[in-house]
Amino acid sequence: MRSAGLMKKFCVLMPLFLIGCASALVAESKAVLGRYPTVVFDDGISLEESRLIAQRELIRQDEAALYDLSNPQVAADMAGLPRYEEHWFILFNERGAWTNQYVFMVVINKKNGRIKFARDYTEDKRWILEAALLRDLVPGKS
Repeated sequence: MRSAGLMKKFCVLMPLFLIGCASALVAESKAVLGRYPTVVFDDGISLEESRLIAQRELIRQDEAALYDLSNPQVAADMAGLPRYEEHWFILFNERGAWTNQYVFMVVINKKNGRIKFARDYTEDKRWILEAALLRDLVPGKS
């Protein structure tokens, strides 16, 4: 009898909790999209602007539920990548992940704000990031 009562409470509280989480994510996404028009592309892209661009891209790719939208971080140790100094490397950790095997990486050109790379990424696949940064160095490719 007692476990049936606990199960009923669980069945009522769990959907309420999930609805609350979804509502928070929607509000967070709306806040980011509301601030996005403040990005000025004509004067180069600041770190703060790059974070907004990256957050918008995470939302645009419908990955905000999987990755921590509210906590964009600047990726460290990118010095070995081609033309790394021309780009911002912004990453988002997985939500609730204990391993943090994957991050969502967004690479943004500092001069014009163009996104060079935006997808899930893990350090052992660094060659994918290198290839994306080298792509426009090949004549006839963009």
